[in-house]
Amino acid sequence: MNLQSLHTKLGTQDKCIAYLEKLRWGRKPVCVFCKASSVTKRKESIRWHCNDCNKDFSVMMGTIFEDSRLELPKFFEIIFLMINAKMGISASEIARNVGVKYQTAWFACHKIRCAMINNELKLEGMVEFDEAYIGGKKRKLVQNEANLSAITSKRGRGTSKTPIVGVVEKKGRVYVKIIEKLTSRNLLAMLKDKVDTDNSIVFTDDFKSYKQFDNAVDHITIKHSEGYGKGVKTINTIEGFWSILKNGIKGSYRAISKKYLPFYLAEFSYKFNNRHLQKNAFDKIIDNALKDESCLINYKPKGNPREIVNRVSKPKMALS
Repeated sequence: MNLQSLHTKLGTQDKCIAYLEKLRWGRKPVCVFCKASSVTKRKESIRWHCNDCNKDFSVMMGTIFEDSRLELPKFFEIIFLMINAKMGISASEIARNVGVKYQTAWFACHKIRCAMINNELKLEGMVEFDEAYIGGKKRKLVQNEANLSAITSKRGRGTSKTPIVGVVEKKGRVYVKIIEKLTSRNLLAMLKDKVDTDNSIVFTDDFKSYKQFDNAVDHITIKHSEGYGKGVKTINTIEGFWSILKNGIKGSYRAISKKYLPFYLAEFSYKFNNRHLQKNAFDKIIDNALKDESCLINYKPKGNPREIVNRVSKPKMALS
């Protein structure tokens, strides 16, 4: 699908509503409150009335589209631009291309990122573990004007940047989260939560906090002081993802706050995990949007963004 076909297929509010209703309910609408199928369409309205619980509802209720004043054709156009921008796209650029205010574009982008969150991943097989650091570029800090000697901000472990940890299947899916303290306990908890340890082999570098993995899973350590490994004995997959993430952030965004970083991590992880999806990419993200309520309200997250992104997802709403 391209923009021209998107405008032809979903260029009006009525077409977008019909598309959402078909994708969410199929042929017969179902009450979002009591799941009853005895419903009646309100005249000249997008709302339906449930004859069982006597409540009104619409196809947008309980989704990222609920309570949004943005017309659905423009919302869909923003979704299209986001999923096709493999290295990310800023809210400023979207605002210019779609013709909306920056605040509207920013809010819509984060709503869409809510539909990209997936906490139910369980990785298996040959799995790589690694950490990275997100923050400003390397800078020289001048100590005083008289003496131009400078110290360079530290890179890697020990830096003041935000640490993130990633786990990825070789040629498969990735999961990333912020972990402030890279202790053995925290990394082991992430391993047990996101990896099927009974059916996996985990590859890491020789960072000391990964040592405890030996007691939980088949663990292969790659000593970078002796080289970067050969064949499958590498962590090149996760290193490749770090390259995509860092280059995407550097090239597309002027600045990203630590508060909202989890939403951006969810976006890049979703795109990586669905990189082979071509024809149905738009339908898939809309399907996700219909299953997940928005994690923001009035331009603010409903809670701590890290808790929103990393919490276990609630049961999906039934699609019938």
